[in-house]
Amino acid sequence: MLNKLVLSFFLLLINLVSPNVFSEQLYFNKTQVGDKTKFEYKWQNSNARPYSLDFELNTKAINSDFRHFKSLTPSRLQIYSVKKLKQAASQLDPRKGSVKIKPSYQGVEFEFKSTSREWMEQQSVTLKNVYDSSLKDYLHQEYYIEFQPIGYRGNPSTLSYKPDHVRFAKESADSLAPIIKRLKKILPRANARRTAIFLLSWLQTIPYSTLESRTQSNGSGFSPPIKLISNNKGDCDSKVTLMASILKAMYPRLRVAIIYVPEHALIGLNVSHLSTDYKLQIDGLDYTLAEPTGPRMIKFSEISERSKKFIESGMYQTEIF
Repeated sequence: MLNKLVLSFFLLLINLVSPNVFSEQLYFNKTQVGDKTKFEYKWQNSNARPYSLDFELNTKAINSDFRHFKSLTPSRLQIYSVKKLKQAASQLDPRKGSVKIKPSYQGVEFEFKSTSREWMEQQSVTLKNVYDSSLKDYLHQEYYIEFQPIGYRGNPSTLSYKPDHVRFAKESADSLAPIIKRLKKILPRANARRTAIFLLSWLQTIPYSTLESRTQSNGSGFSPPIKLISNNKGDCDSKVTLMASILKAMYPRLRVAIIYVPEHALIGLNVSHLSTDYKLQIDGLDYTLAEPTGPRMIKFSEISERSKKFIESGMYQTEIF
């Protein structure tokens, strides 16, 4: 009963935090303990009371999970696609014609030589399919997906690429299991909303790394969940992905949404909500929104005026899992 009263009092304090106060990480430390790394955090919100969290993660997972992930460069993407195209072109019957593959700024171009127009048209379709397939294969291999820039006013068919945040969140669950175990111990029987409030206060105090432009950086600056923890630093996309990963693993039936606005990201949770919550309806369901980014302390169910402006003007995209 005492633990329940303490937890309720703690959550009440978090809910009373003013949105104009900056959160502060008082202490961060990581120590090697055998084959594990121990992480210790202390932080405070506007009430000036300290809070803490500690857990141990497998050091091998810290060093190996997504270690090959890097920013996506057009040149490497093109090299991979051209290689696949040349392999396909080598299978063509030289008696019917030939093709020269010419990399271009927009992708690749095909220069055919043949006496048969029908053959050239057929091979053009075939190689175009190989090219499209190679792009999808490479993006999946590198943990990227196509992304339509938000608010882009140029060619509507223009696509960029961004890290596949949903996939990162899903595939990080096993490595983050010790955090979940620890949270269940310090927040016994807490529902998703209460756990989200605690996580939000923790993540907002982790030092912030400015988000690189999604349309120009192609993933530069994004930290997969376990890397964010290890480096004790992350941008909004990284913090949202970490929070989403933990909550989805703790509450498998919980619907989680990542909401993208220009150069920023928020999290949405289909949880029990209050009439005062700032909510976004997606596919007929209400998602209560929150901003894990920090360092500004914005309480659960409230968002910044900038985010609100974009959402209410329809300048946002969502991913749900």
